[in-house]
Amino acid sequence: MLKNDELGIQAYRELRKMIINGKLAPGQKIIQEKLAAQMGISRTPLRVALHMLESENLIEPKNKTGFKVKTIDNKEILEIFDCRIALESTAAGILAKNITPADAQKLRHFFQPYENSKEGEYESYKKTDTQFHDFIVEKCRNRYLYKLFKQGNLITYIERIGLIRPPEHTLQDHLDIVAAILDRNPEAAEKAMKSHLIKSKEVIEKKLKEELQK
Repeated sequence: MLKNDELGIQAYRELRKMIINGKLAPGQKIIQEKLAAQMGISRTPLRVALHMLESENLIEPKNKTGFKVKTIDNKEILEIFDCRIALESTAAGILAKNITPADAQKLRHFFQPYENSKEGEYESYKKTDTQFHDFIVEKCRNRYLYKLFKQGNLITYIERIGLIRPPEHTLQDHLDIVAAILDRNPEAAEKAMKSHLIKSKEVIEKKLKEELQK
C-alpha cells in the first residue's frame, strides 16, 4: 500500500493540474471531504497535498481549517512580470553566450510548428510557450538564477496566468529571441526577451487602469 506522503504527492499533482486548467476556479472553496472521496484517498494525504499547494501559493486559507483557490489579480500579475523581466532577460543573454549545440538544436525547433500557424493550436502553443521560457532559464546554467526562478514559483504562474497575448501577436517575438540566442548575441537576446515580456506587461497595465477607472 502507498504511504500517506506518496498518496499526498499524487493528490498534489492531480489538484495542481485541476487548478492550472481551471477545473478548480480562482476563489473556489476546497471541499476536502468531497475531494478525498473523489480521489479515493483519506483526509491525511489530502492535507499533505493541500499544504504543498499552499506553499506554492496556489491555494490560501479560507478559514481556520479550510482553503480556497488563490485568485491572482492584475496588480499581482504586474509584480510577477517585473520578476520575469529581470530574470528571463538576463537568462536569455547568458544562454546566448553559453548555448551548446544540443540545446541550440532544441531551441531551434520550439516554434517551427507554428510558423505556418493554423486555428485551433492555442492550447498546444500555450504549452510550448511555458516550456520555452522554462528552457531558457534552466539552460542558461546559472544555478542561482534558476533557483530564484523556481523558488519564486514563476513557471507555475506562467502556466496559471496563460497567454496574455494571442499566438499571432507573440510568435515573431519568440522567433526573434531564438534567432538572437542562436546568433550568440547576448545584448540582442536580452533585449528581445525584455521587449517580449514588456509588451505583455503593458496589456495587463491597460486592464488594471481600466479596472481602476470603473
